[in-house]
Amino acid sequence: MLFATSTVLVFGEIMMRLSPPNQLRIEQAKSFDVNFGGAEANAALSLAYQGDNAAFVSVVPQNRIGECALRYLRSYGVDTSRVVREGDRLGSYIFEVGASVRGNGCVYDRKYSAINLASHEALDWDAILEGVDLFYFSGVTPAVSEEMAVACEEALKACRARGIVTACDVNYRGKMWSPERSQEVMARLLPHVDIVVANDEDAPAGLGMTCVSGSLKNGIAERDDYVEMARQICAKYGCSQVLSVIRDIASVEDSRWMGMLYSAAGDTLLAGRANAAPAGSDDAGAWWFSPVYDVHVLEGVAAGDAFSGAYLHALLHGYAPQTAIDYAIAGSVLKLTIHGDSNLVTETEIAAVAASAGGGTRVAR
Repeated sequence: MLFATSTVLVFGEIMMRLSPPNQLRIEQAKSFDVNFGGAEANAALSLAYQGDNAAFVSVVPQNRIGECALRYLRSYGVDTSRVVREGDRLGSYIFEVGASVRGNGCVYDRKYSAINLASHEALDWDAILEGVDLFYFSGVTPAVSEEMAVACEEALKACRARGIVTACDVNYRGKMWSPERSQEVMARLLPHVDIVVANDEDAPAGLGMTCVSGSLKNGIAERDDYVEMARQICAKYGCSQVLSVIRDIASVEDSRWMGMLYSAAGDTLLAGRANAAPAGSDDAGAWWFSPVYDVHVLEGVAAGDAFSGAYLHALLHGYAPQTAIDYAIAGSVLKLTIHGDSNLVTETEIAAVAASAGGGTRVAR
């Protein structure tokens, strides 16, 4: 059982983020804005900023740059006491903010980072999982190296033995591994996962599923395909819940966003949390959609991490399904209004946006 006082442990790589200022291209930049981020670190920070007990585990070098990264997380309330300190370098990436038809760009410099070179044996899960109630990672973590893929599997098996709830954002990254490799590894991991987040290209590329096109142009019109995707994930892997951000992206600055929550039959995590009737149900499960948001985007990065962070907060605090998915997508779209990787918005701010959007699938303008 999860409660508001539960501890969420997040596993992944934190990196230094370098960004050309003022939407310049890398080739134009004479300086870079420096920050820290990474899919899992972003989710941990989001949880802590909402007031939850969030802890982060990773492998980070014992040097000043590594300490800066961890100090950044600690400054927002994330517990970093479980982080393994070894290796020589912190990975980095350059994020280039796009405009109009020129998409955002990302160049990784994470090969030979401390976590990339670390052995799975560096992570003592018996000690790391002490006091943990919910474990979260994304598909980025096993993509870091084969050793980290093994570490993810070991962590999940240890969680299952201890009754710890597990959550995974598939979060496929084509610059890190191939669809074939992702599908092979995720097939090993997802049978140990309770809650799955799968968006856009995650299902086709990351999981090899054909029921979702992965379109970024017409996702909302294809929302019933996401229900089928969720149904298949739960049936194939035995997961309890599947969530998705469903999008229509017109340009870098303008898009439409909505969320979906699917709960499989027998899901105990949402037991007794009835409010609004589901958008649909059958013998396999039930599903809910959030309102649709027309969004003018300030910076289109880490909104998926914010979605996961907001949903896990809703789960910890006992939100009913419709309220939970409304809250999760509100947290996600708020991130689109903030520079950097970190979703620096509180529970009160997210709840206010969710409440102002109304219910059902009406457009929130």
